[in-house]
Amino acid sequence: MLVVATKSPWLGSGGGHLVVRAFVEALRDSGIAVRLVAPAGAAGGTDGQHPLVRAVGVAPRRWLSAAPRAILGRSVVVGRWVLHRLEAAVSDEVRRFRPDLVHIEQVHLSWLIPGLVRQLPVVLRQQNVESHILGQLAQGAPPGVAGALRREARALARVEAEACRRAHLVAAISEPDAAYLRRAAAGGHVEVLPPIAPTVPDGGREPLAGDPSFLCVGSFDWWPNRDGARWLVREVWPLVRRALPRAMLHLAGPGSGTIGRHAGGVARLGPVATSGSLYDPNATVLIPVRAGSGVRMRLLEAWAAGVPVVTTPAGAAGLACGDRDGVLVGDSAARFAELAVRLASDGGLRASLREAGRSRLGEFTPERAVERAGSLYGAAIDRFRAAT
Repeated sequence: MLVVATKSPWLGSGGGHLVVRAFVEALRDSGIAVRLVAPAGAAGGTDGQHPLVRAVGVAPRRWLSAAPRAILGRSVVVGRWVLHRLEAAVSDEVRRFRPDLVHIEQVHLSWLIPGLVRQLPVVLRQQNVESHILGQLAQGAPPGVAGALRREARALARVEAEACRRAHLVAAISEPDAAYLRRAAAGGHVEVLPPIAPTVPDGGREPLAGDPSFLCVGSFDWWPNRDGARWLVREVWPLVRRALPRAMLHLAGPGSGTIGRHAGGVARLGPVATSGSLYDPNATVLIPVRAGSGVRMRLLEAWAAGVPVVTTPAGAAGLACGDRDGVLVGDSAARFAELAVRLASDGGLRASLREAGRSRLGEFTPERAVERAGSLYGAAIDRFRAAT
């Protein structure tokens, strides 16, 4: 199987990286021959290179260079990833590796589909619905920014719909996303392929400063995570500190160093080699995503670590329905803060959430993912053969 991704999953620790890395490793461990092609950046460096990866020395185009697409009503997000060197590398791998199927990660690379569907079965993996996320972000943005986000959301929705119809099969990451894509792309074959839960070792976790301590992990250079972290620091955290003056919030991940620089009780840890060591069992995880789809890998990671979580409705989407379903859900700054304060000190509640979260992990094992993927890939191969 040939996988095409926007970046090598061994070069980062964000939720998207976790999804791809765990999946590729599970396929490999099951005996499937896997090859992954991904951009390595303009310098073409090999830092973090992996034997399964062909790193292509190219980077996504700058926003300004892709911006003129907006005038024509085309997606700027996708335009950044139209990379001819990547396309040439994929074509070369098809010739050399001779895959039975091509698995494309995310709508950003959907422009590759038309050139591949005539040669091979193609599965489009949708980790989320990007157009839906942009539409959500537009709701709370300033007027000028909101207009641009809505235009891009509409353009991206057209790309998503066309890609879903062209691919032999679309593997959405959650049932809500699958339902959304089925409505948007009539005639497309959309199924659900859940992610694999990360593993978090029990040992090697360092205590986090604070009495109590709170942890927020993410790639804060991704718009929805950055928006949520800013909301957390500006609107939620002052309410928590009012109730718990000695509390400490730990922000960890790319881009965290520039969030809430003047807020008290906030430690900005920056990028971390592995997030597993941060999950102090006495801490409380906060996932303040206000715009999103798919599933939050950080919620699965916290469940695996046995650390209780407070999140938003968007953060729980695809995994939990509400309070006590392995997580507490706050739909406003005041409610989010109230739940965070309560969870920090309620040992019985922490224990029940820990148990509920861990009980859900059986739904997200490598074995289940590989079995489901095999079924979906078989269906894609059958559709390809029927079309040819």
